[in-house]
Amino acid sequence: MTPEEIKTLLRSWYSKPVFDIDGFYSYCAPEFVFTRVPFPPIVGVEANRQADEAMLVAYTEQKTTIEELVVEGDTTVMRYTWQAVHSGTSPTLPIPPTGKTVAMKGCMVFHWKEGKMVDAWDYGDLLSFLQQVGVIPPMG
Repeated sequence: MTPEEIKTLLRSWYSKPVFDIDGFYSYCAPEFVFTRVPFPPIVGVEANRQADEAMLVAYTEQKTTIEELVVEGDTTVMRYTWQAVHSGTSPTLPIPPTGKTVAMKGCMVFHWKEGKMVDAWDYGDLLSFLQQVGVIPPMG
């Protein structure tokens, strides 16, 4: 895939009112691994799909704004701002729903092989998120 094709794909997945799970996973290798630091990696398309479906219930009205996209070789880096309503309990962070609109800035690194994503690494501002939902008091 060309850099422009990859950029177009990412923009189309993240620009929709609801994340395009089917579109996203149609471009993932069966052994796709997603790592969101500091959580353990999620291995395989089906496990990742289930995790995403749970996140769509826990965080509704999601919106991701792509701030920057860089594609070089088989690596894509995306800087983003994510926003959602904390309306349920996520499997990774069992925090009771607050009903608050939360936002997180972060960066994702995707690796591609033969037109398919083989892994993605997400580095989000978890500290700020935990402050917004009241788990950690604000600093200062």
